[in-house]
Amino acid sequence: MFWLQLATLVLFSLLILAMLVSRVPVPRFSLSAAQHAGGGEGEYTVWHLIADVEAERRAEREPPPIPAFPTRDPDEPTGRHHLRT
Repeated sequence: MFWLQLATLVLFSLLILAMLVSRVPVPRFSLSAAQHAGGGEGEYTVWHLIADVEAERRAEREPPPIPAFPTRDPDEPTGRHHLRT
């Protein structure tokens, strides 16, 4: 039981340490290479990716079919009984 508790403590400590190190603002100590909107001139950011995905979705969508114009007047009597309010 002691070894299980010790292993759990060590693993959680390593997890917390990795989370802290990945948030350090110094680039050479950071474990993650996330790129934000301020990545610099000409960098491909998350906003570019979102715009590209939305443009693809718009291109894939077909325009809705145009409904046909009615050929008869709906108020014209057809011999059937119409309820009017």
